[in-house]
Amino acid sequence: MARISDTITQRRRLGYFSVILVVFGAVLVARLFYLQIVRHDHYVAQASAEHTRKYEVPARRGELFLRDGEGTTPIALNQTLKLIYADPRLVDNKEKTAEKLSFVLAMSKDELIKRLNRGIEYTVLAERVPRETAEKVAKLDLKGVGLVNRDYRTYPEGQLAAQTVGFVNADFVGQYGIEGYLNEQLAGKPGQLAAKTDAHGVPIATADNISKLPEDGKSYVLTIDRNIQAKVEQELKTHIEAVRAKSGSIVVMDPWTGEIKAMANFPTFDPNTYSQVSDYSVFVNQAVASQFEPGSGVKAFTLAAGLDQGKVTPDTTYDDPGCNRVDDRTICNAAGDKAGRGKTMTVVLRDSLNTGVMHVLRLLGGDVNKINLVGKKILYEYFTHKHFGFGERTGIEQANEAPGVVKEPSNASGNNTTYANMTFGQGMSVTMVQMVAAMAAIANGGTWYQPRVVDAVIGSDDEPQKLPAKAVREGIISKKTATDLSQMLTVVVERGSGFRAKIPGYTNQIAGKTGTAQVPRPDGQGYYADRTIGTFVGFAPVSNPRFVLMVRINEPKINGYAEVTTVPAFRTICDWLFKYYGIPPTS
Repeated sequence: MARISDTITQRRRLGYFSVILVVFGAVLVARLFYLQIVRHDHYVAQASAEHTRKYEVPARRGELFLRDGEGTTPIALNQTLKLIYADPRLVDNKEKTAEKLSFVLAMSKDELIKRLNRGIEYTVLAERVPRETAEKVAKLDLKGVGLVNRDYRTYPEGQLAAQTVGFVNADFVGQYGIEGYLNEQLAGKPGQLAAKTDAHGVPIATADNISKLPEDGKSYVLTIDRNIQAKVEQELKTHIEAVRAKSGSIVVMDPWTGEIKAMANFPTFDPNTYSQVSDYSVFVNQAVASQFEPGSGVKAFTLAAGLDQGKVTPDTTYDDPGCNRVDDRTICNAAGDKAGRGKTMTVVLRDSLNTGVMHVLRLLGGDVNKINLVGKKILYEYFTHKHFGFGERTGIEQANEAPGVVKEPSNASGNNTTYANMTFGQGMSVTMVQMVAAMAAIANGGTWYQPRVVDAVIGSDDEPQKLPAKAVREGIISKKTATDLSQMLTVVVERGSGFRAKIPGYTNQIAGKTGTAQVPRPDGQGYYADRTIGTFVGFAPVSNPRFVLMVRINEPKINGYAEVTTVPAFRTICDWLFKYYGIPPTS
């Protein structure tokens, strides 16, 4: 009986075990079915991901060109070099990897280790790597280390038009100038590549790779004339060194289109080596971003308001007292100017008389004895957005443009004194590009054109598509006002403070106005006694203006007003421009 009982027990155990095996097998089959059939796509994708990395495909940055005769010349190009990167997760031995790379790249081993430890999935080890060096790195066959082509900015003309052009920094972002202003358009839009990689983490070119094509940036032709720009920069440097000035700028503009033909600053820099610059102020385009008190150059625009409003003519006279009392202040002409009776408005410009333009302000208000709110409002409108455009950005394609400051008229204490000073360019601030645009409106008969440095966009067919001039405001002064004022400004050159701008053979063909302004103290407590800014802004030839030219010299170390510190540079460039444009002498 015992044996029968044992046999039954064994059979039961065997049966239980068989059931367990069947159940386990069924579960195993079900699990395999789930993994291999139901979840097949998921695990295939997961397995593929182990050997797939996502990469950004940089767009090709647009290039920049200058006008050069009938053609163009490049000022900002792309140079294709190698970038060496690593996926730190795939690097087996960072120390050995850094050691091998250090020898080929001539870099510090410690610096390479630091970079390998910096990123999680991606870190840049070296940039701007020449082809020969890149080939040596490739031969090392280092796991987790790869090479890609990368466009780097190069500036074949070096310092030429550096502040107008700007530069592209290490993060491939445009800085300053047009590189900064049009960075988004120049940069384009990057694409994306999901690339299969090998065991070293290096992308493999396969048909399965999924890519989003990048959109390349736009290229532009600038209005800058290479020949004029080069001449202007040469003369600016020479003149600043001659008068031992701190710095200076020059702008040349076409008065009929607003096109900037040259825009120069000194000191300057080479955008190819911008990282070596210690004084970042040299990056700034002072002609656009630096606002300053212009001094007597503004007298031309005060007279424009008086002429245009019919309050004065070129021959209107006044008795010059030498000094005027405005509220609690006494404001005088420059030292050496003698008081006198019966001085004309032409003489006011010729001799740069502060009392004369204050007289115009009183006439604008209808009361010859005092400055009032009516006159201040009229002058404000002529100075600002309705006429000459001071106190607001011009919209030129340059980063960091300054708006300038023109205080609004009011009956507040001190406002009369402010406006009295503004008539001769103190107590307000402007930029050079504003002054040039305003003078261009006098030269062309009353149209304010937006200054611009972009001449054309290069299309997909590589043909430049020229952009139209922007006539923002027409008739800001009457044609008669423009003609009368132009003749008055020629007297400044023929017999006044601008006499050093005279060029034999071009009698009455150069119009302009000097300006000598004190430099305000940064604490607002008056002006430096020994620091000045000299300017001269004018146009030529008066009978058919081809260019507006402005020279600004900051803090020269020689004595004298702008006629000594600034006008000679204007003359040299003006004489050269006559020859360059083929403008024959009138006598």
